[in-house]
Parts: sequence; structure tokens; C-alpha cells
Amino acid sequence: MTLRALAVLGLALVAAAASGAGSGQSVEAFEVTADAALSRTPASASATWCGRPSAVDRAPNAVAGHPVHWIYAIPSDGPDRFSTYASVMQTDAEAIDAWWRREDSLRTPRNDLTRLPCGTQLDLTSLRVELAGAQLEGGSSFQRIFTAIAQDGFDSEVTKYVVYYDGPVSAQSAEVCGRGGGNDDGIGLAVVYVRSCVGASTAAIAAHEILHTLGAVPFGAPNDCGGHVCGNPSDLMNPTISGLTLEQKVLDAGRDDYYGHLGAQLDTQDAPWLLQLDRQVPLRVNVSGPGRVSANLPGLVCARSCTTTWNDGTRLALSATPGRAAKLVRWSGACRAAGPCEVAVAPGATVTALFAPRVFELAVGVAGRGSVRTAGRRATCRQRCSAALPSYVPVRLTATPATGWKLRSWTGACRGQKRTCTLPMSRKTRARAVFVRLPQRAR
Repeated sequence: MTLRALAVLGLALVAAAASGAGSGQSVEAFEVTADAALSRTPASASATWCGRPSAVDRAPNAVAGHPVHWIYAIPSDGPDRFSTYASVMQTDAEAIDAWWRREDSLRTPRNDLTRLPCGTQLDLTSLRVELAGAQLEGGSSFQRIFTAIAQDGFDSEVTKYVVYYDGPVSAQSAEVCGRGGGNDDGIGLAVVYVRSCVGASTAAIAAHEILHTLGAVPFGAPNDCGGHVCGNPSDLMNPTISGLTLEQKVLDAGRDDYYGHLGAQLDTQDAPWLLQLDRQVPLRVNVSGPGRVSANLPGLVCARSCTTTWNDGTRLALSATPGRAAKLVRWSGACRAAGPCEVAVAPGATVTALFAPRVFELAVGVAGRGSVRTAGRRATCRQRCSAALPSYVPVRLTATPATGWKLRSWTGACRGQKRTCTLPMSRKTRARAVFVRLPQRAR
């Protein structure tokens, strides 16, 4: 399913004053227009993001597995404030990580991280979309942002996208802080409208919408009220921020609706976009020869032997890409032969990919009178000859002496006095058949 075909499952997160009434009332708090919001100072940052703006998703990911990728997006005619919001987003990501670990010591979102000069931080994308601000305003902005980032290549079925959208909002939607939705087992989008709900916790908004992308709140949950949990303002999935910071929110109060519950409905605690801190298992990939190995999930691109870490039980499809004029000879370890490699990550799992040039030269020499014939080939060698043969395909040589001569021995890659010799062709190979005259009486 593409972004364009995605149905929005999450509902808008609406800001309410700290003193506001319950979810049954229509409360318009933190109410500011788009112009007023522009003049206000954005959310403060305690962390400093130290990278450079990039319009692409850097690879490979520093953390392997289903990623949560963060994007700063502006309309085609909007001012670029990435230098400000990059650190806000990094601060929010760190706050969400700490909060999630507080609520569940065994889980945290698998943010897409990359190695920057100051350490490992968010792999942030700065994206100027093709649509103007006026085209992205209104109630349909979520789907339009979804479509816009897809057109720039951000449409991976294994990724959840968190977009801080820095564009104008209409007066009618100024109280809408964010929207989120997606497939619980595939692509998803969480949008934080940074010009709405000024003063609200953008970290709380982002965490709320991330949970929407994971499938919260599932239909049939005890306290479900249309994709949210109503009645408890401290629950992160309450439809209102209620003036609370992320630290004041809880993850599924009572643990009976959408996270870590015992019910029959979807449990977002099991989502692969959460790093299972107690079940991290290394996968060793050995690369021999000219080639590289990659996985269907981000985080594994090995041009040489490497080790990556995954949730235990993660199923991977590994692909082998030979170098120029090379081929995959075979897999070994957890995968076999030369076909597709599918592996379930488990303790001790190791995969080896053997690459080699497509052909190796075989040089054959003859001393004395006789000939050497290669099985399957019409050519017969009587002095010196060479041929490029498929690598790692065994070839059999047969030495035939002339009348009155005999094979004394082979030299080079072949040894002994038997007339036949089989070579593995695992490298450039030379072999020589040495013939001598038979004694006069033996002729």
C-alpha cells in the first residue's frame, strides 16, 4: 500500500487548557492564529543537533530494524527554520526515549539514528515539498503531506515517519496539534503542526501520534472513544493535551487498552518499531570476496564482514550484490546454497556470503608428447593453452599420452600419476602434464 492509498486511522489531537473541562466539552485553548504563531518563540531545545541538512535518508541506519524516521517539512513558499527545529526535534526524541523507558523499561521507539560529529543522533531529513502553504492548509493537510513526502521517496512500507510540519494553518484548525495514522503492520505518518497549539508539548504530541501509527487505540479497547482513550487526561492517548507535559502523561493507564494488555485487541507493545531492550541479539555476516550483503530492513549493509543487532526473532531476507565481474558463489551458515537467504535472528546466528570473479583463468601446459583435454570442451591442448572458465565450477582434465609415451606426473595444481585430475577452479589455476617415453622394450 502506498502513501497515496493510505486511509487515515488517527484522529486530530486537540489542545485544551490545563484548567479545561473533560473531553466531552469543546475547548479551544492555546488558541492562536497562524500569523501569531509565527511571531512566537518555538519550543525550546535542551539538546543540540550537530548534523547538516539533508534531503535524503542516510544509510545504513545506526540502529537496525523497522525505523521511525524524522522529517522537518516546509511548503514550497515557506521560510526554512530547520536550524531551529532540528534541535527541538532532537530534544523531543530524547525526551520520548526517556519517557518511554520510564513507562516500559523494556521498550523504546526505534528512532532512525546516524553517526554525526558529536555522536549518534537523529537522522533528520529537511524537506521542502512541492506544494505551497495554501495548498497544505485545512483538514486535508494530513493526506497532502503524506502524498508530498511520498513523491520525494519517503514511502517505505517498513518505516514510520514523524513530520514536524512548519507551514501555515487555518484559523479553523489552529487548535489541531497533530494527526497520525497508518497501517499497524506497515507504513505510517505522525504529523506535528508546529505553528498550531503554541505552548503545547511537541514531545507529547509526537509521542501521541507515533502511537497512532502503531495502531493505537484499537477498536474494541475497553476505553476506546474513536481512536483515543477518553476520561483520563493523563493518558497519552487522551484526545486532548490538557496542558500537560510528556512527563505528566502515562502510557495506557491501567494497561488495558492499547499497550501491554491481556485483551484480544491489538497490543502496540509488540510493534516491531519498538526496540526490545531485553531481547537484542547480534547477527554476524561474513563477507568473502568482492560483494556486499544487505537486508530487506534498514541497518544492514555489509561490504565487508560486520555484526548488527536486532530484536530476537526478527526475520530477514538477505540480498547478495556481487562486485563488478563477480558472482555469488554460495551462502553458508544460517543460509545455504546460492538461492535466496532468509534467516531468523537468533543467538549464535551467522551467515557467510562467498563472492568470486565470474571466471578464473586455467592455464595448461604439456611437456613431452601427449595432450590434455578438458571435460566438456572440444579443445585439446598439446603444448600451452589457456581458457577463462566459470569460477567454482569443478573441471576435469584428462591426460592422453602419444603412442610410445606415458604420463609421468602432473605438476602445478594437479598432482600424482593418474590420468585424470579435477580442479575446483576457486582461483587462477595452472596445471602441467609431463609425458616421458616408454622404455624401448615396453613399446
